[in-house]
Amino acid sequence: MKQSFKDRLYLLMKGEKPYTWARKVGIEKGLFQYYWQKEKIPTYENLLKIQRYTGCSLDWLLTGKAVAIDQIENLPMVKETNPVYGQMNLRRAESLEKVKKLYASRATKDIDLFEGILTKFVEPAKKGAKKN
Repeated sequence: MKQSFKDRLYLLMKGEKPYTWARKVGIEKGLFQYYWQKEKIPTYENLLKIQRYTGCSLDWLLTGKAVAIDQIENLPMVKETNPVYGQMNLRRAESLEKVKKLYASRATKDIDLFEGILTKFVEPAKKGAKKN
């Protein structure tokens, strides 16, 4: 089932009432009511208000897709006290940093072992992706 923009907003509200949440975000009730009831995409300014308030990525907010690992370094990361949305992107960024540190600090034999593990892990994933 495809997730709609309204579904993603609902997730961001974490059980709060829509108009109470909108007031906290800084979007006037009438305008938010239009977005919520008609399932319309907010203006850029209001998308930014949602993004700033929740810490989610604009890409996820608009499309529901997570950011690809090779794009992480080019993104400004939003820091939130307790990350919930965009959490996978934060995990990917942390993992990428760990891999960079590993390559910088280990001997060649350790890196060869690590690359062997990665190859074993990635190959089945590629084969599975081709079938789907």
